[in-house]
Amino acid sequence: MSIVTCPNCKFLLFPFENTFKCQNGHSFDFSKDGYINLLLANQKKKNNPGDNKIMLNARNEFLSQGYYDFLIKNIESMTKSVGFFSTALDVEYYLLDLGCGTGYYTRNIFKGKRFKKIGIDISKIGLAKASKIDKDSLYIVGSAFNLPIKDNSIDLLLNVFSPINLQELKRILKPGGYYIKVIPTGDHMKQVAELVYDDFIPHQSSIQKDFKSDTTFQILKVETVKKTIFLADKDLLNFISMTPYLYKFKQDQLASLKELSVTISFEIIMWKYK
Repeated sequence: MSIVTCPNCKFLLFPFENTFKCQNGHSFDFSKDGYINLLLANQKKKNNPGDNKIMLNARNEFLSQGYYDFLIKNIESMTKSVGFFSTALDVEYYLLDLGCGTGYYTRNIFKGKRFKKIGIDISKIGLAKASKIDKDSLYIVGSAFNLPIKDNSIDLLLNVFSPINLQELKRILKPGGYYIKVIPTGDHMKQVAELVYDDFIPHQSSIQKDFKSDTTFQILKVETVKKTIFLADKDLLNFISMTPYLYKFKQDQLASLKELSVTISFEIIMWKYK
């Protein structure tokens, strides 16, 4: 069964050899790397939207060192604690990682569980990396504001740091489906920010307030996970380079920075869609 929809006519797309096709004859080829591009030209503001190659390469290298793996474990534990998984052996779930980047969370979360995984991001550069590494998941170039996904089809939607569109979330989630959002808390990367700004302004998010007014979502759990990590040399450079902070540093300042203890802190919020 397919839950991927044609961006032109919204009918379901089905795999056929090295393409996806719908009943109206629209056809989309898989790239040589393995992802499929369902982002139409009129849905993007520039030729290559999304994070640039420097940021994506740095993120892929940094995450591969395991510094954020505690975040994955906390998400898995949270999901288990609310009784998400059925005891029936034949139940299979659809997981959508929205804003998946290079697919690190997509491929590493819920290993061994009965998930059909889909990663969607607006960046072809990120998905080229993701689909080369992970042949078990489906990676799609698409917009969070016009998702090429069937209505009421997603069991678990994961969204780490990236933008969302509430109406699209409500459209694609199954009744009784779950949405997990990860956001940085106020002091995340505080020590890096203090190197480039005279006055540190803590990160703030209005997402809980935004969802509170929508009665179709029931908040189940909120957890803050936080630790201090020591970074040096290449890991430190990658940590900074995977964020917009990179462009706030002067070149000589970044070159002279050899080590730093940094706070990493996240809020994990889980909702159930009624």
